[in-house]
Amino acid sequence: MYHPLYKEDLEEVCKLVSLPANSKILVTGASGLIGSFLIDALRYDNLINKKKFEITGTGRNLERMKKRFSTDFPVDGLTLIQRDATEPIPKEEEYDFIIHLASNADPQSYARYPAETITTNVLGTMRILEYTKDHLRTRLLFTSTYEVYGECVDIEQLTERDYGRLDFNAIRSGYSESKRVSELLIRSFVEEYHVNAVITRLGSIYGPTMTANDNKAVAQFIRKAVNSENIVLKSKGWQKRTYTYVADAVMGILLVINQGISGEAYNVANPSAIVTIAQVAEAAAKIAGKEVVYDIPDELERKGFPKEQDSVLNVDKLLKLGYFPRYGIQSGLERTIRILNSGCNI
Repeated sequence: MYHPLYKEDLEEVCKLVSLPANSKILVTGASGLIGSFLIDALRYDNLINKKKFEITGTGRNLERMKKRFSTDFPVDGLTLIQRDATEPIPKEEEYDFIIHLASNADPQSYARYPAETITTNVLGTMRILEYTKDHLRTRLLFTSTYEVYGECVDIEQLTERDYGRLDFNAIRSGYSESKRVSELLIRSFVEEYHVNAVITRLGSIYGPTMTANDNKAVAQFIRKAVNSENIVLKSKGWQKRTYTYVADAVMGILLVINQGISGEAYNVANPSAIVTIAQVAEAAAKIAGKEVVYDIPDELERKGFPKEQDSVLNVDKLLKLGYFPRYGIQSGLERTIRILNSGCNI
């Protein structure tokens, strides 16, 4: 059974924004933080609103996906396929929408698997663009990251037109650089081949669908809070980020795929949740009744860390599409920890 709060999240997303009925939808990276929530929302829309979506979820591990989506629905519409993001999509498969989420998404993965991180992002995006080039009616949404902005000095809030320096000598930059290349590939296919595609640049996303191997700072804080342990902070934590609860992030993604202009990028983040990493740690500690302690990271972890700087996203462009996120950092963390503490399936 879904936790009542998680069920409420699904209901709200389905009520506020949805795709057209009878759509055929491909979601890559199906078992990840965002992909799993998105698929749950689409399935729930099938159940409650009789949307008759045909949903296909792909990922590298079929058993993991089957376990994640084992909850029975009277109306389902979900097919799971084991397929690496770097493999071509068969031409005979037909989709109205593709939401491309497949990517390494945590610092330890960037450090441990730098080559795979780059090839998954670039080659994976190329495979999907090859498909959409031959299926021009298919609408593609690519999920990028705030890290594509690089080092933007003296910019308080990053708009979609801003850009900064990236240190291409740093192994960790493989994630950011490959997302940049993927974005440019998409724009090139839109310009040259008239592919229908949009880009979302996601802020720091968190929520109860986070995976067990998620090593991002906010995921570590949540895991510690759920286990009633002190929150470990591995830097001074003064950097500001724009944090977004997963349901609010998926709402933004659906708004962009519905209404975004082809070839354009949209920041997706909660403008009311601009806080430092230390403030996130303190909020999680308060919920758990514990303390924040400082710990020096090991060499592998340091390789995965971004440069210490503010990365605050301006979301005016998304707000014009009707975006209104519901959860600030305190309420979003409380919601996440309550759901994870319940032991309910999600």
